[in-house]
Amino acid sequence: MSAENIKTETAQQYSADDALTQHGGKIGKSVHQYSKGKISSENMDVLMDIGHGCMVTRNYIYQKYGGIRSLVKVYSGYEVDSEVRAAGFREKIGLPSVYFSASMNRALGDIKIMWAQVRNGINEAVSRNERFSPEDRHYIRFVLKTDVCYWNILNGKTMPLPEKIQPGYEKVIADLGGGRSQRVENLNRYLCRQTRKRLRRQHTDNRLRFTIKKQGYRYGELNGEHGIFLATKINRQRMFIPLTDTNVYDRMLDICLNPQKKSVEIIIPIFVNTQIHEDYINEIGISLGLWDMITTSTRNIYGGSFGKMQQEISRFILEENYREKPENVSDTQNYQTRKKKMDAALKNYVNMEINRMLEQEKPKAVYMAKLPRNPGMHTSAGHRDAKQLTKGTGDTHLLRIWKKGFVTERLQWKCQKNGIKLVEVIGKGIGRECSSCGQTGYTAGEKFKCPVCGFEENKKINGAKNALNRGQTGRKLNKKWSGDTPGR
Repeated sequence: MSAENIKTETAQQYSADDALTQHGGKIGKSVHQYSKGKISSENMDVLMDIGHGCMVTRNYIYQKYGGIRSLVKVYSGYEVDSEVRAAGFREKIGLPSVYFSASMNRALGDIKIMWAQVRNGINEAVSRNERFSPEDRHYIRFVLKTDVCYWNILNGKTMPLPEKIQPGYEKVIADLGGGRSQRVENLNRYLCRQTRKRLRRQHTDNRLRFTIKKQGYRYGELNGEHGIFLATKINRQRMFIPLTDTNVYDRMLDICLNPQKKSVEIIIPIFVNTQIHEDYINEIGISLGLWDMITTSTRNIYGGSFGKMQQEISRFILEENYREKPENVSDTQNYQTRKKKMDAALKNYVNMEINRMLEQEKPKAVYMAKLPRNPGMHTSAGHRDAKQLTKGTGDTHLLRIWKKGFVTERLQWKCQKNGIKLVEVIGKGIGRECSSCGQTGYTAGEKFKCPVCGFEENKKINGAKNALNRGQTGRKLNKKWSGDTPGR
């Protein structure tokens, strides 16, 4: 892939939901390519058949290796690959290896993510449980980090531990009073209960998106058009799909099918270098809102039209003429087209305002409060924002479409790209705390007032200052990303 292809950033190439991954000094994002013109029904059927085979493959892996008996196997891709080959499953469904192995690896990756979520959930539960002693917590965390120990407990087996792990295991067991003590048995039962509570069988019905390895395609020209040749189920026969650009890539690709429009979208993961700004030396706190997108501890507001744009989308969605005529195809298509334009305008606005904030504030660190999942229902500040936005409309629908997740994702991406630390701080009570003296105050309209020291400030600015104070005094939850560390 040429450097020019990477540097060219257009709305057509890059989506708003870029991947938020980090790889050494680089960060990952997704590049998009699109088919040119309409794909024939015959070719679309061929691709749909491949997509169905990839879906069946992933479900086979989920079913066979998604349980507790396969915990150790999923972290050994070679063992799973050998078993699947021996079973002859790929030959049974007739799927080329460039699709089959990619689907199998993706399914194994999904299973690993699930196990990581299970372990993180148990760790959080252990941290909150005051009944556990430090030795109890140490034992549980040691087991969760050691696949063989964890597998033994879940399956009631005694698989030998690796030699380098054995001394550490014996020490944590000794701290608990021995391997057969009631204390150890109780902790093992707790681990089993918590795992069963969180473990779930994965399944997918999506046959419209699948992955292909780089050996399964090549870029080229046919009849004067640039495009991509994709492997099919017929040996040595490839399908040509013309593309709207002439970019060339050499990695695994995601193929997304749209049978209604007879089109194909190709998603390509790439890595770009992070940017280091020597003049980014400030630390700021921020407060996210439904109306004003971002308010900073420096008293600046970015995204002042954010709430108004969301309100317009909310009202448009709820218009009666579109809800009363679902059978009218023309109206439905017009509705979808207009809504996409409104969503795209909002997302472009979010990106533009975050860029403006970073360029103006020049932060080396950004502190933000961890927000609840539904701020309108769980925090008084969020409820007041909702009232302001929906006053006179009864539009509680706005709360459900609030683009908080998109804003935080874009903020995280922009911070990654520019080498800025984005740190979550403890959010509890941040709106009622006085940023001047630290005592508890109250809000009246848009004002925060402290009855102890008499301090008055805009409530959003006060919250942003509290985020900065909590970040600088170590009251942090986690670093969402840091330029000082190699991973998230």
